[in-house]
Amino acid sequence: MPTYLITGKNGSGEPMVQVNIAAINQEQQVVAEIDVVNAVRTFLASVDGVGSVVAQRYEQVITVI
Repeated sequence: MPTYLITGKNGSGEPMVQVNIAAINQEQQVVAEIDVVNAVRTFLASVDGVGSVVAQRYEQVITVI
């Protein structure tokens, strides 16, 4: 699973708050990962003082030779 870093920034573009989502554990798919990320983004965007929200996705790629 990829890791997501969601950052809320103030009007000057400086980070105010960061949320790191490292795992969403499901026995079978109940909710899409992107829906969870978008819910956190929407919540952070509604907080007073937050001017913009950025979500970054990180994935580790392993190559076996």
